[in-house]
Amino acid sequence: MKRILIRAFIAYVCINALLAILFFSAGGLQMVLGPTIPEAAVPSSLSSDLKFFQKVVLANEKDTTPEQQREFKKIIDQAPSPQNVDDLTLTALQALAVFDNAHTTVLKTKMYRLPVRFHWTADGLIIVKARAKYKKLLGRKVLSIGGKSPESMLAHTAILTGSGTSSWIRYRSEFLFSAPSALSLIGADVEDNTVELHAQDPNGGKFKTKLSADKEIMPGDPFWDFLNAFPDDDSFKTEEWVSLLHRDQALPLYLQESTRLHLLRELPEYDAIYVRMNASFADKSESLEQFEKRILEAISQNEPGNIIVDFRFNRGGDYTKVLPIVRSLSNATPENGRLYLIVGPNTFSAGIIAGSQFKRFIPDRLTVVGSEIGDRLRFRAEGFYPTLPESGIKLYLTKGWTDLVDGCGWFDDCWPPNKLLLRKVGSLEVDIPIENTWDSYRTGNDLVIDSVYKDIVQRKGS
Repeated sequence: MKRILIRAFIAYVCINALLAILFFSAGGLQMVLGPTIPEAAVPSSLSSDLKFFQKVVLANEKDTTPEQQREFKKIIDQAPSPQNVDDLTLTALQALAVFDNAHTTVLKTKMYRLPVRFHWTADGLIIVKARAKYKKLLGRKVLSIGGKSPESMLAHTAILTGSGTSSWIRYRSEFLFSAPSALSLIGADVEDNTVELHAQDPNGGKFKTKLSADKEIMPGDPFWDFLNAFPDDDSFKTEEWVSLLHRDQALPLYLQESTRLHLLRELPEYDAIYVRMNASFADKSESLEQFEKRILEAISQNEPGNIIVDFRFNRGGDYTKVLPIVRSLSNATPENGRLYLIVGPNTFSAGIIAGSQFKRFIPDRLTVVGSEIGDRLRFRAEGFYPTLPESGIKLYLTKGWTDLVDGCGWFDDCWPPNKLLLRKVGSLEVDIPIENTWDSYRTGNDLVIDSVYKDIVQRKGS
């Protein structure tokens, strides 16, 4: 009996040793090691925050090159001593942009901002939200800010966003165009946080005015700033503002019940169901398991020939929680049916990962609709969120790779779960390119889903 116990113990030790070897050979150490957090200065100041920023970034941001590190240090060394949180945010954005990774950024921005918010459409930048004093600007297209057209400044905004696709850089410019210090850096004429804005109404009428930044610092978040374009949105301290679109008007599916992350609709006229997921995590009112159950019940009752999955605002989260839904929807797509995946600039991070796996499961029954996704298919994420002690600015620093182009090998630098759960897809190109226009957004029409309906009807008739 004693000999059996000894053998069992030896076997137990060997099995665990083998598992440990497999875990660490797959890069498991990056899952075990915690972040390196520098000692904070006492008392703290904005200048000590800048020093803390440099130390925490260089200690934790993975796979930076010597050239990138030198450029990062150079930007910080040449930056004037921050006089306010706006200065610090601007320097941090510019310094982090050199690492060529869209996730690596200031997660909670704090800047002086104009009393309007912007949104790009296919044919221009429009004003979608404003303080009540400036509500007459709602729905107008921006011709110039600080003497420069938004289009002419787009390429320059990359010095503050760093990476991602051209689609992501365009989206991030919506935030930057609202911050006078950022506008000044990219070439606009700014005086005392004031700019001249030229705009055009839908009837062709021209209008110009001067806009000054709010006196208080206003927040933002690169992964949620798109909420400014949602009806009656009051995010980021805009509770008393006025929006162009309203929740009580007729709205397209992607904007209906916009305070909820996830939406399910039956569309019998198109032999379809519609599934919207604006994040890769659960809503406050419903778990992902409950949402999946509702989806499966709708599929069972309707047996749709087409499934429409709207990921255009799936800003990310935890793809492992969404993969079961991706698999279920793929399995439910009939052999002679289609799954339409709607994507766009705010299809990002875990939203890209989850969306890409539709191509893995049903490549011959998948139609991708919309516009370019927000990031490349190889990117770093899986980081942590240090906060600068004095200013409260929060950062996103990254360490784990995702590779959906060539896939993850066992011994490479990918985040270990990706090696087991994901498969390469090579690319995620759009099959039906379409964006909403100034007019379609303003009037509450969705050209994107209309193109899906058109394709369903054409396929049915062919």
